[in-house]
Amino acid sequence: MAKITLDIFRFDQAVDDIPHRDKVALEIPETITVLDALEFAKAEVDGSISFRRSCRSAICGSCSMNINGVTGLACKTPCNTVLRSDGTIAIDPMPNFQPMKDLVVHMDPFWDKYTRLKPYLQPPDRDEDNPTERRVSPDDMKKLVEVANCVMCATCYALCPVVSVDPAFAGPAAIAYAYRFVEDVRDGQTKERLGQINDDYLWLCAHCYACSYCPKHVEPHDRIVDVKRRTVQESVHMNERGPRHALVVNKTIKQTGMLGETEVIQGTVGRFNIRGLLKVAPLGLRMASKGKLPPIFLRPIPKVDEVRTIFESLEVPTLK
Repeated sequence: MAKITLDIFRFDQAVDDIPHRDKVALEIPETITVLDALEFAKAEVDGSISFRRSCRSAICGSCSMNINGVTGLACKTPCNTVLRSDGTIAIDPMPNFQPMKDLVVHMDPFWDKYTRLKPYLQPPDRDEDNPTERRVSPDDMKKLVEVANCVMCATCYALCPVVSVDPAFAGPAAIAYAYRFVEDVRDGQTKERLGQINDDYLWLCAHCYACSYCPKHVEPHDRIVDVKRRTVQESVHMNERGPRHALVVNKTIKQTGMLGETEVIQGTVGRFNIRGLLKVAPLGLRMASKGKLPPIFLRPIPKVDEVRTIFESLEVPTLK
Protein backbone atom coordinates (compact mmCIF):
# COMPACT_ATOMS: atom_id res chain seq x y z
CA MET A 1 0.00 0.00 0.00
CA ALA A 2 1.14 3.55 -0.73
CA LYS A 3 0.02 6.96 0.43
CA ILE A 4 -1.11 8.90 -2.65
CA THR A 5 -2.74 12.32 -2.78
CA LEU A 6 -4.99 13.16 -5.72
CA ASP A 7 -4.85 16.88 -6.49
CA ILE A 8 -8.20 17.23 -8.28
CA PHE A 9 -9.64 20.12 -10.29
CA ARG A 10 -13.09 20.96 -8.89
CA PHE A 11 -15.75 23.04 -10.61
CA ASP A 12 -19.53 22.90 -10.94
CA GLN A 13 -20.92 25.25 -13.57
CA ALA A 14 -24.28 25.24 -11.78
CA VAL A 15 -22.94 26.81 -8.58
CA ASP A 16 -19.30 27.90 -9.03
CA ASP A 17 -17.93 31.06 -10.58
CA ILE A 18 -14.32 29.94 -10.53
CA PRO A 19 -12.69 26.51 -10.13
CA HIS A 20 -10.73 25.36 -7.09
CA ARG A 21 -8.68 22.31 -6.18
CA ASP A 22 -9.21 19.58 -3.60
CA LYS A 23 -6.53 17.23 -2.32
CA VAL A 24 -7.74 13.76 -1.45
CA ALA A 25 -5.33 11.56 0.52
CA LEU A 26 -5.60 7.82 -0.14
CA GLU A 27 -3.83 4.69 1.00
CA ILE A 28 -3.97 2.38 -2.01
CA PRO A 29 -1.72 0.09 -4.05
CA GLU A 30 0.44 2.31 -6.25
CA THR A 31 0.06 -0.16 -9.12
CA ILE A 32 -3.65 0.52 -9.59
CA THR A 33 -4.74 2.90 -12.35
CA VAL A 34 -5.60 6.57 -11.94
CA LEU A 35 -9.20 5.68 -12.74
CA ASP A 36 -9.28 3.11 -9.94
CA ALA A 37 -7.84 5.72 -7.58
CA LEU A 38 -10.60 8.15 -8.56
CA GLU A 39 -13.22 5.44 -8.08
CA PHE A 40 -11.82 4.74 -4.59
CA ALA A 41 -11.80 8.45 -3.73
CA LYS A 42 -15.41 8.83 -4.89
CA ALA A 43 -16.60 5.74 -3.01
CA GLU A 44 -14.70 6.21 0.23
CA VAL A 45 -13.92 9.93 0.64
CA ASP A 46 -16.04 12.31 -1.45
CA GLY A 47 -19.03 11.09 -3.43
CA SER A 48 -19.36 14.42 -5.25
CA ILE A 49 -16.21 13.91 -7.35
CA SER A 50 -17.38 13.71 -10.97
CA PHE A 51 -15.71 12.08 -13.97
CA ARG A 52 -16.64 9.97 -16.96
CA ARG A 53 -15.82 6.28 -17.24
CA SER A 54 -17.33 3.09 -18.57
CA CYS A 55 -15.35 0.09 -19.75
CA ARG A 56 -12.15 0.44 -17.67
CA SER A 57 -10.37 -1.36 -20.54
CA ALA A 58 -9.22 1.46 -22.88
CA ILE A 59 -12.05 0.65 -25.27
CA CYS A 60 -14.78 3.25 -24.68
CA GLY A 61 -12.56 6.36 -24.50
CA SER A 62 -14.72 7.93 -21.79
CA CYS A 63 -12.08 8.49 -19.09
CA SER A 64 -9.76 10.79 -21.02
CA MET A 65 -8.41 13.51 -18.71
CA ASN A 66 -5.29 15.54 -18.02
CA ILE A 67 -2.90 13.76 -15.65
CA ASN A 68 0.13 15.74 -14.49
CA GLY A 69 -0.16 17.95 -17.56
CA VAL A 70 -0.49 15.11 -20.07
CA THR A 71 -3.84 14.09 -21.52
CA GLY A 72 -4.60 10.38 -21.73
CA LEU A 73 -6.88 7.57 -20.60
CA ALA A 74 -7.06 7.27 -16.80
CA CYS A 75 -7.89 3.56 -17.06
CA LYS A 76 -4.64 2.94 -18.92
CA THR A 77 -2.40 5.00 -16.61
CA PRO A 78 -0.94 3.22 -13.54
CA CYS A 79 -0.46 5.53 -10.57
CA ASN A 80 3.16 4.56 -10.09
CA THR A 81 4.03 5.86 -13.58
CA VAL A 82 2.72 9.38 -12.87
CA LEU A 83 3.29 9.73 -9.14
CA ARG A 84 5.27 12.89 -8.44
CA SER A 85 8.13 13.12 -5.92
CA ASP A 86 5.82 14.67 -3.31
CA GLY A 87 3.39 11.75 -3.58
CA THR A 88 0.71 13.65 -5.52
CA ILE A 89 -1.02 13.22 -8.87
CA ALA A 90 -2.59 16.32 -10.43
CA ILE A 91 -5.81 15.54 -12.31
CA ASP A 92 -7.55 18.11 -14.51
CA PRO A 93 -10.18 18.09 -17.24
CA MET A 94 -9.03 17.90 -20.85
CA PRO A 95 -7.78 21.20 -22.29
CA ASN A 96 -9.55 22.70 -25.31
CA PHE A 97 -12.89 21.82 -23.67
CA GLN A 98 -15.17 23.79 -21.36
CA PRO A 99 -15.46 22.13 -17.94
CA MET A 100 -18.97 21.08 -16.92
CA LYS A 101 -18.39 19.50 -13.52
CA ASP A 102 -14.98 18.58 -12.16
CA LEU A 103 -13.34 16.33 -14.76
CA VAL A 104 -16.45 16.17 -16.97
CA VAL A 105 -16.29 18.50 -19.98
CA HIS A 106 -18.70 19.68 -22.67
CA MET A 107 -18.03 17.39 -25.65
CA ASP A 108 -20.47 19.03 -28.09
CA PRO A 109 -17.83 20.90 -30.18
CA PHE A 110 -15.86 17.70 -30.63
CA TRP A 111 -18.88 15.63 -31.69
CA ASP A 112 -20.28 18.40 -33.92
CA LYS A 113 -17.05 18.47 -35.95
CA TYR A 114 -16.95 14.70 -36.10
CA THR A 115 -20.55 14.51 -37.33
CA ARG A 116 -20.05 17.26 -39.91
CA LEU A 117 -17.50 15.10 -41.74
CA LYS A 118 -20.13 12.35 -42.17
CA PRO A 119 -18.24 9.42 -40.58
CA TYR A 120 -20.28 6.67 -42.17
CA LEU A 121 -20.19 4.71 -45.41
CA GLN A 122 -21.90 6.32 -48.43
CA PRO A 123 -21.77 3.70 -51.22
CA PRO A 124 -22.44 4.70 -54.83
CA ASP A 125 -25.26 2.17 -55.16
CA ARG A 126 -28.18 0.91 -53.10
CA ASP A 127 -28.09 -2.07 -50.77
CA GLU A 128 -30.90 -3.77 -52.63
CA ASP A 129 -28.87 -3.62 -55.86
CA ASN A 130 -26.24 -5.94 -54.34
CA PRO A 131 -27.09 -9.64 -54.12
CA THR A 132 -24.27 -10.14 -51.58
CA GLU A 133 -22.39 -7.97 -49.10
CA ARG A 134 -19.85 -5.43 -50.39
CA ARG A 135 -16.57 -7.23 -49.90
CA VAL A 136 -13.14 -5.65 -49.28
CA SER A 137 -9.82 -7.28 -50.10
CA PRO A 138 -7.29 -7.86 -47.30
CA ASP A 139 -4.91 -5.31 -48.86
CA ASP A 140 -7.61 -2.64 -48.97
CA MET A 141 -8.64 -3.46 -45.44
CA LYS A 142 -5.11 -2.94 -44.13
CA LYS A 143 -5.50 0.78 -44.82
CA LEU A 144 -8.50 0.98 -42.50
CA VAL A 145 -7.54 -1.19 -39.53
CA GLU A 146 -5.35 1.34 -37.71
CA VAL A 147 -7.91 4.16 -37.93
CA ALA A 148 -10.69 1.79 -36.89
CA ASN A 149 -8.91 1.47 -33.53
CA CYS A 150 -9.88 5.05 -32.66
CA VAL A 151 -12.13 5.13 -29.59
CA MET A 152 -12.98 8.85 -29.87
CA CYS A 153 -11.35 9.64 -26.53
CA ALA A 154 -10.55 13.16 -27.82
CA THR A 155 -7.01 13.02 -26.45
CA CYS A 156 -5.57 14.28 -29.74
CA TYR A 157 -8.18 17.05 -29.88
CA ALA A 158 -7.31 18.16 -26.35
CA LEU A 159 -3.59 18.21 -27.19
CA CYS A 160 -3.97 20.08 -30.50
CA PRO A 161 -2.57 23.66 -30.30
CA VAL A 162 -4.41 24.65 -33.49
CA VAL A 163 -7.78 23.87 -31.87
CA SER A 164 -6.77 26.03 -28.90
CA VAL A 165 -6.23 29.10 -31.10
CA ASP A 166 -8.77 28.42 -33.86
CA PRO A 167 -11.86 26.40 -32.83
CA ALA A 168 -12.94 26.26 -36.49
CA PHE A 169 -10.33 23.54 -37.14
CA ALA A 170 -11.98 20.12 -37.35
CA GLY A 171 -9.30 18.54 -35.18
CA PRO A 172 -7.16 15.40 -35.58
CA ALA A 173 -9.74 12.79 -34.56
CA ALA A 174 -12.46 13.93 -36.99
CA ILE A 175 -10.03 14.16 -39.92
CA ALA A 176 -8.42 10.80 -39.12
CA TYR A 177 -11.78 9.07 -38.94
CA ALA A 178 -12.95 10.74 -42.14
CA TYR A 179 -9.80 9.34 -43.78
CA ARG A 180 -11.08 5.86 -42.90
CA PHE A 181 -13.95 6.41 -45.38
CA VAL A 182 -11.87 8.33 -47.94
CA GLU A 183 -9.76 5.14 -48.30
CA ASP A 184 -12.71 2.73 -48.21
CA VAL A 185 -13.17 1.28 -51.71
CA ARG A 186 -16.88 0.78 -50.98
CA ASP A 187 -17.49 4.51 -50.55
CA GLY A 188 -18.66 6.68 -53.43
CA GLN A 189 -18.19 10.17 -51.99
CA THR A 190 -14.41 10.59 -52.00
CA LYS A 191 -14.25 14.05 -53.58
CA GLU A 192 -17.23 15.28 -51.60
CA ARG A 193 -15.58 14.09 -48.37
CA LEU A 194 -12.29 15.71 -49.24
CA GLY A 195 -14.10 18.93 -50.06
CA GLN A 196 -15.86 18.95 -46.69
CA ILE A 197 -12.61 18.23 -44.83
CA ASN A 198 -10.99 21.14 -46.67
CA ASP A 199 -13.92 23.37 -45.73
CA ASP A 200 -13.29 22.41 -42.10
CA TYR A 201 -9.80 23.92 -42.35
CA LEU A 202 -7.71 20.83 -43.04
CA TRP A 203 -4.72 22.95 -44.03
CA LEU A 204 -4.58 24.72 -40.68
CA CYS A 205 -2.74 21.69 -39.26
CA ALA A 206 0.68 22.91 -38.11
CA HIS A 207 2.28 19.43 -38.17
CA CYS A 208 3.51 19.81 -34.61
CA TYR A 209 2.95 16.10 -33.88
CA ALA A 210 1.20 16.87 -30.57
CA CYS A 211 -1.61 14.53 -31.60
CA SER A 212 0.86 11.67 -32.07
CA TYR A 213 0.38 10.93 -28.37
CA CYS A 214 -2.56 8.61 -29.00
CA PRO A 215 -3.47 5.93 -26.43
CA LYS A 216 -4.67 3.64 -29.24
CA HIS A 217 -1.75 4.35 -31.63
CA VAL A 218 -3.97 5.64 -34.42
CA GLU A 219 -1.36 8.27 -35.41
CA PRO A 220 -3.91 10.94 -36.44
CA HIS A 221 -1.14 13.26 -37.68
CA ASP A 222 -0.12 10.73 -40.32
CA ARG A 223 -3.74 10.40 -41.37
CA ILE A 224 -3.97 14.19 -41.79
CA VAL A 225 -0.95 14.01 -44.09
CA ASP A 226 -2.64 11.19 -46.02
CA VAL A 227 -5.81 13.28 -46.45
CA LYS A 228 -3.76 16.24 -47.70
CA ARG A 229 -2.04 13.95 -50.19
CA ARG A 230 -5.38 12.62 -51.45
CA THR A 231 -6.67 16.18 -51.74
CA VAL A 232 -3.83 16.98 -54.14
CA GLN A 233 -4.21 13.70 -56.03
CA GLU A 234 -7.93 14.29 -56.50
CA SER A 235 -7.38 17.99 -57.37
CA VAL A 236 -9.81 19.17 -54.70
CA HIS A 237 -9.77 22.90 -53.87
CA MET A 238 -6.41 23.32 -55.59
CA ASN A 239 -6.82 27.10 -55.91
CA GLU A 240 -6.79 27.57 -52.15
CA ARG A 241 -3.69 28.59 -50.25
CA GLY A 242 -3.20 25.37 -48.34
CA PRO A 243 -2.57 22.99 -51.26
CA ARG A 244 -0.77 25.69 -53.23
CA HIS A 245 1.61 26.26 -50.34
CA ALA A 246 2.37 22.54 -50.04
CA LEU A 247 3.01 22.15 -53.76
CA VAL A 248 5.22 25.23 -54.14
CA VAL A 249 7.34 24.08 -51.18
CA ASN A 250 7.81 20.73 -52.93
CA LYS A 251 8.62 22.47 -56.19
CA THR A 252 11.35 24.73 -54.83
CA ILE A 253 13.04 21.98 -52.82
CA LYS A 254 12.98 19.59 -55.78
CA GLN A 255 14.43 22.23 -58.10
CA THR A 256 17.19 23.60 -55.88
CA GLY A 257 17.45 21.35 -52.81
CA MET A 258 16.51 24.33 -50.64
CA LEU A 259 13.34 26.15 -49.62
CA GLY A 260 12.87 29.26 -51.76
CA GLU A 261 10.96 31.58 -49.43
CA THR A 262 10.36 34.23 -52.10
CA GLU A 263 8.94 31.65 -54.50
CA VAL A 264 6.84 30.11 -51.71
CA ILE A 265 5.20 33.44 -50.83
CA GLN A 266 4.39 34.22 -54.45
CA GLY A 267 3.18 30.72 -55.19
CA THR A 268 1.00 30.56 -52.08
CA VAL A 269 -0.57 34.01 -52.35
CA GLY A 270 -0.72 34.01 -56.15
CA ARG A 271 1.65 35.77 -58.54
CA PHE A 272 -1.11 37.94 -59.92
CA ASN A 273 -2.95 38.46 -56.65
CA ILE A 274 -1.87 42.07 -56.23
CA ARG A 275 -4.03 42.70 -53.17
CA GLY A 276 -2.73 39.59 -51.45
CA LEU A 277 0.90 40.41 -52.25
CA LEU A 278 0.46 43.94 -50.92
CA LYS A 279 -0.74 42.49 -47.62
CA VAL A 280 2.50 40.55 -47.15
CA ALA A 281 4.72 43.37 -48.47
CA PRO A 282 5.24 44.92 -44.97
CA LEU A 283 6.64 41.56 -43.80
CA GLY A 284 9.10 41.58 -46.69
CA LEU A 285 10.18 45.11 -45.83
CA ARG A 286 10.78 44.18 -42.20
CA MET A 287 12.82 41.17 -43.29
CA ALA A 288 14.88 43.37 -45.62
CA SER A 289 15.55 45.90 -42.86
CA LYS A 290 16.91 43.08 -40.67
CA GLY A 291 19.04 41.65 -43.45
CA LYS A 292 16.96 38.48 -43.62
CA LEU A 293 15.51 38.81 -47.11
CA PRO A 294 16.16 35.54 -48.98
CA PRO A 295 17.87 35.68 -52.38
CA ILE A 296 15.50 36.14 -55.29
CA PHE A 297 17.22 33.41 -57.31
CA LEU A 298 18.50 30.24 -55.66
CA ARG A 299 21.23 28.12 -57.17
CA PRO A 300 20.83 24.36 -56.86
CA ILE A 301 22.87 22.82 -54.08
CA PRO A 302 25.60 20.26 -54.87
CA LYS A 303 24.17 16.81 -55.58
CA VAL A 304 20.66 18.21 -56.02
CA ASP A 305 19.97 15.16 -58.20
CA GLU A 306 19.96 13.05 -55.04
CA VAL A 307 17.19 15.24 -53.60
CA ARG A 308 15.21 14.89 -56.82
CA THR A 309 15.63 11.12 -56.65
CA ILE A 310 13.96 11.14 -53.22
CA PHE A 311 10.98 13.07 -54.62
CA GLU A 312 10.67 10.72 -57.59
CA SER A 313 10.86 7.61 -55.40
CA LEU A 314 8.07 8.97 -53.19
CA GLU A 315 6.02 10.12 -56.19
CA VAL A 316 5.59 13.54 -54.57
CA PRO A 317 3.17 15.75 -56.57
CA THR A 318 4.64 19.01 -57.86
CA LEU A 319 3.16 22.37 -58.79
CA LYS A 320 2.81 22.77 -62.55
